[in-house]
Amino acid sequence: MITTMTVDGVQIAFDDQGHEPGPALVLLNGWGHDHRAFDGMVPYLRERHRVIRVCWRGHGPDRTPVGDFGVEEMTSDTIGLLDALEVESFVPVSHAHGGWVALDMAERLGSERVPAALLLDLIMTPAPPEFLAALRGIQDPAQWKAGRDALVRSWLADTTNQAVLDHVRYQSGGHGFDMWARAGRVIENAYATWSSPMGRMERLTDPRPIRHVFSHPKSAAYDTLHEEFRGRHPWFSYTRLDGETHFPGIELPEQVAAQVFDLVATIPAR
Repeated sequence: MITTMTVDGVQIAFDDQGHEPGPALVLLNGWGHDHRAFDGMVPYLRERHRVIRVCWRGHGPDRTPVGDFGVEEMTSDTIGLLDALEVESFVPVSHAHGGWVALDMAERLGSERVPAALLLDLIMTPAPPEFLAALRGIQDPAQWKAGRDALVRSWLADTTNQAVLDHVRYQSGGHGFDMWARAGRVIENAYATWSSPMGRMERLTDPRPIRHVFSHPKSAAYDTLHEEFRGRHPWFSYTRLDGETHFPGIELPEQVAAQVFDLVATIPAR
């Protein structure tokens, strides 16, 4: 059941399931989505772990526009919520650009509290020109709807997967120009600051197991990029899934859950 807690004056929506020992799993959405993006995964995950799904501010049931925020505030909100819930050790499982928050939490809290992280379908290269153009398009009040629609089409990739279609059509609405423009600005700034998620990972002061699980883009060069990064950083791993869309957690929930379990099993004993 979705509920809310006020953290430092900000209302955060979340749900909390399972009571198994060991690290909790903290599920983090991409921009413009909520906890329901993980509906298919939770039945697998909660059998082995406590599972907490967190909605960013302004992304819960109440979608009244909120004041400005970015990765720093999203990270602080999530840590504040987890502190209030007395969560000691946890593994972030993030979709898309929720990954910037997962990596920031890893940096702030260290490997004892965040012993691993799993990133789902996050663009690992520097932002491609067409993606930068899309990010800037959704920041333009005259063309943000067209930019949003183009992004959605690219996410869906002509899929017929009903769970993915239902999520995008019926669960991810309620955000206007304010939130979409903020998403474009914050994501663009993350790439400008770190060059890429791999650049962000390379600058973690306390590396720990991190895995990227993805289906797109279907490019041998993208696999080579991951293989070379793994060669330089043995704490990094990746898995390419045979999915159609930008939403492996919705499209292939059992396979993604298996990746989570496999990653947790690599956490060094303390």
